[in-house]
Amino acid sequence: MSYDSIFQKRMAVKGLSKYDRAMHRKSRSFNAWFQNALSRELVSIDGVSQYAVFQDQNQNNNKDLSDDKYVVVENGSNLKVGSLINWREKKWMVFTEENKTIPTHKQAKIKQSNGYIKWMIGDKISGDGNGHPAFIQNQTLYTLGVSTSGHHSWIVNAKMMMYLQDNDETRNLKINQRIFIGGAVYQVMFKDYVSRRGLINYLLEQDFVNSSRDNIELGIADYYTNHEENDDSGNENPKDVKEILITGPNKVMIGSTAKFDASVIENEATISDDIIEWTVADTESSVSVVEQDMNHITIRAENNFKKVGSVITIIAKTNDGTIGSKTVNITSPY
Repeated sequence: MSYDSIFQKRMAVKGLSKYDRAMHRKSRSFNAWFQNALSRELVSIDGVSQYAVFQDQNQNNNKDLSDDKYVVVENGSNLKVGSLINWREKKWMVFTEENKTIPTHKQAKIKQSNGYIKWMIGDKISGDGNGHPAFIQNQTLYTLGVSTSGHHSWIVNAKMMMYLQDNDETRNLKINQRIFIGGAVYQVMFKDYVSRRGLINYLLEQDFVNSSRDNIELGIADYYTNHEENDDSGNENPKDVKEILITGPNKVMIGSTAKFDASVIENEATISDDIIEWTVADTESSVSVVEQDMNHITIRAENNFKKVGSVITIIAKTNDGTIGSKTVNITSPY
């Protein structure tokens, strides 16, 4: 082998360009840190055994609502949004994967699962009888928190937001289906596959426990019934011709306010109908509600760069149960 060939081979290992050489040094630096990190542990990600490094997140960033962490893995990892991580005998869900500007590794934000959700699929219990791990958060403080009964009576109406991994079984959980959470029954009023690819976001409304329908001991609602919410075609709410259109910006910069308007449309015509409930589904406490009335809501995004990249969903509901939603991204002012 000639001297030129040996030289070119050595240069190829280090990198043929200035960028390649810098990237090679950066990768070596990350690998050295990753191999020796004190928080490096052997875990299972979607059933695949591998090493991961865990980092604490400042609890002031999410108002102590959950013990969020960051997880760092090598580029070859199967980690993605929606992945389930077995770490220290607990289940953790991957919520947000960062797009690294220097792609030496993968990094994501994770939240600890705080409940298992069970429901009937035919004559079987979901999750091979164990249910599916979920991240559940009370949303009552982000809503009007009330509902109507009859024409004039107002009652407290709690809301929960729930995230499940997006898979064939969780997609089977339908609008209006009832599930147990912490001994209480909630009904699915909204679900979103789009905001976080890999996770399904459900907004839940409190319902009444019915011992003739619900198996309280197993924590499975509608255990004793074969109630089916869909028509024969499999479409949910097939006869709905009424919808809510929410208009407003798709992005809100941190530190700024934004107003959203709701219009109720029936048979392609705008009708006079008030919104009885607004809900801001927000896992990161990224926004606060400035004001709201029967047709408008104004929110303010927290002036915190750690909230950049957060996703919220604004949901409006009419008295007859019609639901409309809009997904909004929290962005940097620059």
